[in-house]
Amino acid sequence: MEKSLDNNGYIDFPFPVTTNEDGSVNPSGFDLTQQPERIDEIKAGKDSENMRRLLEEVNLQEGLFMTLACDRQQRPDRVCGFIDIAFRPDVVHTHDEAEELEARFEHYLGCQENQHEMPAGTLVNYARAVLDWGWSPLHLRQQHYEKITVRFYCQQPEDAEWCFDHLRHFLVSWYPAWRCRQR
Repeated sequence: MEKSLDNNGYIDFPFPVTTNEDGSVNPSGFDLTQQPERIDEIKAGKDSENMRRLLEEVNLQEGLFMTLACDRQQRPDRVCGFIDIAFRPDVVHTHDEAEELEARFEHYLGCQENQHEMPAGTLVNYARAVLDWGWSPLHLRQQHYEKITVRFYCQQPEDAEWCFDHLRHFLVSWYPAWRCRQR
């Protein structure tokens, strides 16, 4: 995973509403782990059942991760957007661990291929085609570390739903269990 020079308009989190040079509005970023009642303010969660489920399960229960910001746009020829995630401030982790999340996600997909007796590389190659992972600096609760941005570019809405469902399962269930086994 490479360091991204595009930090989605913020390094400090939470962040206020801002207006971009093109006139578009960047809605505020807020901490759902501390303000769960604000989940209905997230437009992407209203437009996608699996994005909503990802936001709920990652932020509203105990876990390793939190979401910072997300966007989902339906275009005439595609669905695209991003989701920013980070380890929660109280989770001890290394920079290398954050940088290796993409590789761990691909390992998870490889396990899914085996479990469902799919040809090797089917899910991994698909994910590589529609997901772009990167990291950038983050300042959160007086800590300096990294946020992970997962951008998605899908031809059909159901393809984006597949991505959100697998990201949710990876972040909430698979990775925490894998991490425990490694320690």
